[in-house]
Amino acid sequence: MAPYPSLGKSPIDQLFLAYTGYSIGTDGTPHYQFWECTDFLPLLFHTDPVTGLADGGMFTDFLFLALGILNPSGEGRFLARSDKAPAGWNEWLRYMDELFLGDRNLDALCQAVRCSPLSRTNVWVALPYPNPQQFGDDAYRIEAVIEWMCLFLTRWAKKPWDDCLCLKGFYWLQESLYFQGPKHDDRQVIRAVNDAIHGCTHAGRMLRSIWIPYQQAAGWNEWAQLGFDLAFLQPNYYFNPKKSVDASAAASEAAGMGVEIEFDLGVTYDREKRERLLAYLRAGASGGTDGHGNAFGPFQYDAPLAWYTGGWFFGKNGRKQALVSLYQSGDPLYDELFSFLNGIAPP
Repeated sequence: MAPYPSLGKSPIDQLFLAYTGYSIGTDGTPHYQFWECTDFLPLLFHTDPVTGLADGGMFTDFLFLALGILNPSGEGRFLARSDKAPAGWNEWLRYMDELFLGDRNLDALCQAVRCSPLSRTNVWVALPYPNPQQFGDDAYRIEAVIEWMCLFLTRWAKKPWDDCLCLKGFYWLQESLYFQGPKHDDRQVIRAVNDAIHGCTHAGRMLRSIWIPYQQAAGWNEWAQLGFDLAFLQPNYYFNPKKSVDASAAASEAAGMGVEIEFDLGVTYDREKRERLLAYLRAGASGGTDGHGNAFGPFQYDAPLAWYTGGWFFGKNGRKQALVSLYQSGDPLYDELFSFLNGIAPP
């Protein structure tokens, strides 16, 4: 059994997934996703409720990603794999524009860091998935992703962010190997893209590549052979109680992967969903065994973690996001998550 990735050698400790662009509903309705400076502050550091002073950090790394974007006609297009409405090159550029909006997303994170006790924070960016319907054969798929990445790096280099943001690398958006040959082969595309990423440097350091497949996704345990520097496994228990946190954690440890912890706005109003999140935290604090007797260590202390906390919901009471809402409402669960992030044992 391989151990979890060593925290001392891992490029990530605590990774927060920050959704941008648009989420596309099952009925095709787009929902805008963006971040402002004040949204990031409670994700960067924790404030002592008595003194009002910062008393510890929260997330070490931020992954900016989008699942969808709008075309010029206002129609939703998918940046992950899609048969019906895949994004093309022009939509890819619109996604990049969203990332670089003034006072939002990347720029907002930089502003938040400058308002915080931190010196800098780490950034990862999702690469759009090259759907064959839009990009044809694998050679062109590879070329398109690399060209997008190079354009991104060119735009990043022109930003005055060196004091606040450290670009660490890129994320492969599609959560499984969908095309496996003979006409199209995601393995070939991923390996070539990862080689290109490793050929790039930022601030004198080689850029890295990460991935977050779901349990039993095609190729989930091939992450190292595909050229990724680090991968996390999604348990999906929060969304499907038939799944198992223990089984996923045991699989993560066996494959040398990190663990993803998942929740959404439901933890602010649904007792059952809140209890599901707490199940992740209990397993992370104690370790254990899965239903087949496979052991896993306490990933709270031993493993790099990725955190899915949902996107933004726009309702009659305004704009809400799970973790931001926990902070704003003074929910004690926010403090529990701070303790978990910092390896503090539960009382």
